[in-house]
Amino acid sequence: MFIGPDQYQDCIRSMVASEDWLDVAVAFWGRGAEELIHPKRNKPLRIVCNLRSGGTNPAVIKKLIARAKKLKHVQILQCDRLHAKVIVGPSQAIIGSANISANGLGFEGSEVAHWLEAAIHTSETSEVGSAKKWFEQLWSSRDTREITNQDLIDAAEAYKRKRNGRPDYGIKGPFSFENYSIPDLEGRDAFALLYTSRPGPEADARKEQHDKQETLEHGDGAGGGEGAERWAFETWPDLLDTTDKNEYLCIIWDDRKRLRVDGACRMTDTKLKFIYKEDGSDGWVDLAKPTATLLGRRLTTGDCRRLTTEIRPKFEAIWNASEMLDEDARRIHLSDLLAIIQTEC
Repeated sequence: MFIGPDQYQDCIRSMVASEDWLDVAVAFWGRGAEELIHPKRNKPLRIVCNLRSGGTNPAVIKKLIARAKKLKHVQILQCDRLHAKVIVGPSQAIIGSANISANGLGFEGSEVAHWLEAAIHTSETSEVGSAKKWFEQLWSSRDTREITNQDLIDAAEAYKRKRNGRPDYGIKGPFSFENYSIPDLEGRDAFALLYTSRPGPEADARKEQHDKQETLEHGDGAGGGEGAERWAFETWPDLLDTTDKNEYLCIIWDDRKRLRVDGACRMTDTKLKFIYKEDGSDGWVDLAKPTATLLGRRLTTGDCRRLTTEIRPKFEAIWNASEMLDEDARRIHLSDLLAIIQTEC
């Protein structure tokens, strides 16, 4: 029987409920998959998954491994080459395109709805028998092996990279929190930087000195050409990632409680040191490159004004929930910021 996308999950649940045991060779596993495939702890279960390629949420596999340690009838192996999606029991088999609750690009939750899955569900004896034979060959092959702690550590890094690079399925248009769901933003290297003051005179002077030196060494283009502008962040803590890995939405909340979204930027891994005149203490400036986009979406001055309007009603709650970098500077992941915006008053 052909199974369309509207029937897929229900068919899996029905098979899980009716079969006395299951063999599952599904490459990629997402949040909640352990409960979907094994809701009853007394049923024998064998699983082969793919950890290395980054499409599997290792937190799910950790739960299944913990279950396997307690229950001898639960077993789990990995196979780096696995891309199949096969579920087989004593009298039924499902062979299709869907992974368990996620797909090979690391999608989870509502993101899965963007994919149209299909499968064949069969109880024909010869077909089920062929699926069983195929699984047994895979289970005992050299391609499968046990999962170590290091495998899980490596899988977490691979999964994080995959999640950050997944396509953007938010509503099209300029960057706006109204165009995203929380899962759309989760796992991406994108944060908001919150601060209460602009750089002081020593920091500004150090940046100006640096700009002049760049102009002398590289010509006028380095000081004022397209893409040459730099923003200065004064004496931010060392725990702030100053490489270009993360995208940052920059928001100032001054001492008069006025809010403004300055724009987006990436750090440049450039730190300029100086000395404060008042007490002789060390200071530094981290340079950032402003960008006209955030997560690939347009972010103009007008868009920043609109974002300010979106954020303003909940900003005090956002500030209080953010990670404190120092007294006047904080950081929050964009998915956490959106969760606060969407919270009912």
